[in-house]
Amino acid sequence: MASVGALGVVFGDIGTSPLYALRESLDHSGMTTDESHVLGVLSLMFWSLIVVVTIKYLVIVMRADNQGEGGIMALTALVTARPGPRGVVTLVALGLFGTALLYGDGMITPAISVLSAVEGVEVAAPSVHDWVLPITAAILIGLFAVQRRGTSSIGAVFGPVMVLWFTTIAVLGVAEVMAEPGVLRAFSPTWGLQFFADNGFDGFLVLGAVFLVVTGGEALYADMGHFGRKPIQFGWYTMVLPAVLANYFGQGALLLNEPEALENPFYLLAPTWAQWPMTILATSATVIASQALITGAFSLTAQAIHLSFLPRMRIVQTSEHTRGQIYVPAVNWFLLIACLALVFSFGTSSRLAAAYGVAVTLTMVVTTVLVAHVARYTWGWPAPLTAIVLAPLLAVDVAFAAANLFKIPDGGWFPLAIGAAGFVIFTTWQEGRRLVASRIGRRGLSVGDFVASLAHDPPPRHPGTGVYLSAMSGRVPPALLANLRHNESLHEHVVLLSVITDDVAHVPRAARADFTHHRNGFHELRMHYGFAEQPNLAHDLNLLTGHKVTFDPKYTSFFLGRERLDATEHPGMAPWRERLFIFLHRNAADPAAHFGLPPGRSMDIGTHVDL
Repeated sequence: MASVGALGVVFGDIGTSPLYALRESLDHSGMTTDESHVLGVLSLMFWSLIVVVTIKYLVIVMRADNQGEGGIMALTALVTARPGPRGVVTLVALGLFGTALLYGDGMITPAISVLSAVEGVEVAAPSVHDWVLPITAAILIGLFAVQRRGTSSIGAVFGPVMVLWFTTIAVLGVAEVMAEPGVLRAFSPTWGLQFFADNGFDGFLVLGAVFLVVTGGEALYADMGHFGRKPIQFGWYTMVLPAVLANYFGQGALLLNEPEALENPFYLLAPTWAQWPMTILATSATVIASQALITGAFSLTAQAIHLSFLPRMRIVQTSEHTRGQIYVPAVNWFLLIACLALVFSFGTSSRLAAAYGVAVTLTMVVTTVLVAHVARYTWGWPAPLTAIVLAPLLAVDVAFAAANLFKIPDGGWFPLAIGAAGFVIFTTWQEGRRLVASRIGRRGLSVGDFVASLAHDPPPRHPGTGVYLSAMSGRVPPALLANLRHNESLHEHVVLLSVITDDVAHVPRAARADFTHHRNGFHELRMHYGFAEQPNLAHDLNLLTGHKVTFDPKYTSFFLGRERLDATEHPGMAPWRERLFIFLHRNAADPAAHFGLPPGRSMDIGTHVDL
């Protein structure tokens, strides 16, 4: 069942590329549908699927999981866990940029997938041309509206539809191949090489369209935490790869006999009576195709938040059994707005195809570079083996990226702009949090000095436990100093609590809590979580036993520092970045909700900080 669910969530992008990939590749300026071009492009598509998806992602990259979590952010965490001899600052920056680019891809994928399917209606009924964009918009709104139901529920519905989809496109493709078996010659790489030799630079540029067959590769990796590696691999080898290859070769066979079918070779594979059923099925499949990038965006956002690259956002856990299945409302609605804007701005799937691929090719390059570091320093591969295995894969990625860069003037600038904006937000939030911690820490006290100072003039104590969240372990949080100054009393037990995100996906419950006990009822507590976990402090603290302090819900209060920030001329970030950080900080989600604290027993205490 996990493999069926994975079909409904993970493989939609790759599985619906037959709708437009061959058409866009052969419709390139100057290309004709003669035998050498058709077989050459098919050969490039076949070997792209084998080298990029099967070998790179399914065999190698998916080994680089962080306790079951995948995606470029999880990969970046693996890099920081085992730094190489020259440090990891540049690699982390590359990982952040690659993550930001995926958001751009996540906006384009739903738009181009759904729009290309709805355009198929025009094959059966040309009169509906004026309704293509409104229908596309309605479908997209419906898709994003159901995201709150969670990946499992969506996969349970989408999975059987995708089984039908892959079966149908395979049958259509095989039927056409049987009528023109000569198309199978494209399995030979010599046709692809000859294509480059015959077409020169124009042939190289076609790689930008050929790349459309593998655009879902990065999503496979990002969604690994939702279903696991084995169900994804099983689904790929047994159904997805055979089905898409059969359909691509079927379209090629059709074009060898009917070159005029290039207008829409996918739909023209089906008999006339099946045009409407195929349109309905294709529309359903393309809605599902969007799911891989949407769920991947949710996973990447949660990981970025927990690794302090994004401000807190509301994250909804949608499964009681699988921690990786989440829903992030802010990201969901932001993607919807962006998709609608793209649909109405570009107007057709062909125009959107010009913008598609730039972001994900660059992300794939970054992924290969990061995996090389993990292979060398985490897996322990010798340097020659790392180079022999990964250098050819990097060369393929770079070739695809170079071909796609020529799309920038025609729309490829959009995902790059989104990637640049995301990178600025990631780095600004990270640097801003560091500056705030530095400003607060500079005027703060160590816990040891604070406890010693109170021994000479102890304040009144009252029953219960006061828990103060502290951003810096070992330092007294400003909220505690402010509370003591205004109320002149403290709880019987005072706990200085730091939430620490480790560079692993999940932390075992036995390793969650780390105590340091001081005199006179003062305690330091460090709660460790993985970057794929959502903290639930009220629940987890209540489970702690065998320590000198208890967290009885009736007698425990939580105090959180709420910084009020001002941009200044102090050395730090550029003024515009300080203002951006302040904007992000003000719009961050409520920390009590983010950390799972009961709102009725949580209090905010303000602190002024000059950046």
